[in-house]
Amino acid sequence: MTEKLFVKSKKHNLVLTDRDITSLVQLYLHRAISSSQLAALCFPEISYETARKRLRRIQQGGFTGASSSGRMEGRGRPELIYFLTTAGARALEQHHGISWETIPTGPPHSYHKEHFLRLVDIRLSLLSSEQQNIINNLSWATGKEFWQELSSDNDSSQQQADATITFNYPGGEPIKVLLEMDTGNFRQTRHWDPKIRSFLKTGCPIWVVTGNETRILTLRKWTQPLLDEAGVGPGKCVFSIYDEIIEKGVFGATWYRTDGSITNLRPKTNV
Repeated sequence: MTEKLFVKSKKHNLVLTDRDITSLVQLYLHRAISSSQLAALCFPEISYETARKRLRRIQQGGFTGASSSGRMEGRGRPELIYFLTTAGARALEQHHGISWETIPTGPPHSYHKEHFLRLVDIRLSLLSSEQQNIINNLSWATGKEFWQELSSDNDSSQQQADATITFNYPGGEPIKVLLEMDTGNFRQTRHWDPKIRSFLKTGCPIWVVTGNETRILTLRKWTQPLLDEAGVGPGKCVFSIYDEIIEKGVFGATWYRTDGSITNLRPKTNV
């Protein structure tokens, strides 16, 4: 109820800056982002409190809505999650030529909320890796954008990854990776098999982030026959645990190849 009241207030009083538009673009890419995540993505050089004030102004201007993320900030206050409104979608159409009618608006379903936030967490971890010069030239795209670019025949059977990541190791060639965030609800024949088969057709490496080692064992068991069928090695699809990535970073966490062997994703320097 209060979200709608926030959305409608003072809409005519705000002139969007370039950085405000960038914030709306990020909400389009990710569907929903928490206040701290959005501040880190779009306002990294200013204090969080200053960034929060600007995000609140964008919300008061009617371009975004907000609800509780279910996470807590410092000082014991609940963190907000932001999403686009119709006004925000129309602003993106005006500034970026994206048809506003194709842009998801309104609060995400509570079932999907944490999934969206975790995906942003992985992106922020990759940005941290870029700042540490572990990787260079990081690019992030949603699955929708990538598959439209990739599929010239408009094949509706194509499965979308949660994100497509492009980067290179220092001095190396660009690498394109498909990222999949496992919710724990995939079923083998209905969901997992067609998804991985479709991913394998691209030739891209596949990174799967999930909740625990038990789930990794299950997904490895499902995936190995698909790799054998495609004639690719066990390193084509690797698995890691979300909590470990958040603690140690994408390139510091343990990643399991489909055969159970371990990698940290860093390139081999002794080859």
